[in-house]
Amino acid sequence: MGVVILYFLLITTVVRSFKYQQTSVYAYYLMSIMAPQFIWFWIFEGIPAFTIAAGTAIAVFLFQSLNKKLDFSVYRYKQNILLIIFWVMFNLSDYFSPIGAFRSATSSVLVLDIFNTIILMYFISLPLINSEQSLKVLVLLFSGLILYYVYWSNDQYFSWNMRQFLHGRLMGPWKSPYRDENKFAMLFVTGMPFLLFGIFYFRSLIMRAVFGFGLLLLWHSIILTGSRGALVAIAAATLVSYLLIKSRLFGAMLVLGLIAAVIYQGGQLLTRTTETVAAAESQSEQKLDPRLQSWDTGLGLISQYPLLGVGVQRFQEATRIFYPGRPAYVAHNTFLNFAANTGIINGLIYLSFYWLQFKRFRRIRASEENPHSTVSYINNSTMVAYTGFYVGSMFLDLIIFEPFYFLLLIGLLTEHIYNKQKTNSTEIAESRR
Repeated sequence: MGVVILYFLLITTVVRSFKYQQTSVYAYYLMSIMAPQFIWFWIFEGIPAFTIAAGTAIAVFLFQSLNKKLDFSVYRYKQNILLIIFWVMFNLSDYFSPIGAFRSATSSVLVLDIFNTIILMYFISLPLINSEQSLKVLVLLFSGLILYYVYWSNDQYFSWNMRQFLHGRLMGPWKSPYRDENKFAMLFVTGMPFLLFGIFYFRSLIMRAVFGFGLLLLWHSIILTGSRGALVAIAAATLVSYLLIKSRLFGAMLVLGLIAAVIYQGGQLLTRTTETVAAAESQSEQKLDPRLQSWDTGLGLISQYPLLGVGVQRFQEATRIFYPGRPAYVAHNTFLNFAANTGIINGLIYLSFYWLQFKRFRRIRASEENPHSTVSYINNSTMVAYTGFYVGSMFLDLIIFEPFYFLLLIGLLTEHIYNKQKTNSTEIAESRR
């Protein structure tokens, strides 16, 4: 029965997408971010649902382009220019890598394929979302995906499914992009602001209750993953949210809730920290935290290969070659991963994305009169999500973490659609004079 429903949904999506172009974008990000093929794998087995969703979006893009129904002015923003340079440098770093054949748990070919697909679908999706309503649906879809994973993660805990826990830490669905518990936690970090600000955005008490209860369980989901980096990230995101929320009472409750979560998490954090110290004492030549070793190695690799780096996914192999005797850890830092593997230019571009978002956030917040509008909701949520992601990325490798590129898409579309609305309003006002 499930397979029949899946085929029906796929056929309906393909047909509907050629009439309502935004449907193809919804379907693609549903498949790429939620990744239901890894949750209900017995239904999706043998059915290339992801390929169909991505192919449909590309076909709709080409069809609408030929019919001149797309607004290509969305490509004119600085972020897109930087992203193209980012993509070019990423691929050049692999082609001109000073390291030949190498061993790695995840191949550079796979990382390149995923990265190229993410960038392609970002540019395909941009002009297909062309109104505030379609952007709102896309954002609420993301919120819905987060709520589902909040339910899924808590269900693993309350049903006592110990197979889903590794050393007491909750992992995402098997073989999914969120299999690693740290990446799974970061999914919740990026989704948290959309639930939080949704409480103020919706007028329906039912929707407010759903988002509010979901927010509480989301914090519990992060605790279940045992991710220290995500806990720091959610703390930063929560504090920024406190500064943006007009209700100081609610903001204070938010911070107190976070403190309660930290206290609850404290026992597990103390255990993991004690184990780390014990390991360092038993191996005096090993630094206290692998991240410190990785960061030192990363800075050294950047100084040796600043232009194109050592090549995609070659951080560990470069450590073995250029720093023999050191443990070959991963970068444990997204900036250093980009900068050491694909060049310092890419590292700086990666950092610039946050600055560009901060500038657009301030412009929109300063000029948008209604703090409860759809634009304000998306603008605030995206800025806080960016903040949480960048803080968490200081401790994790997230170069092909698709929710980040989704935030790039949402942030730019918010600015573009808002600019068009302001321009249209000005033109209408002038025509009435």
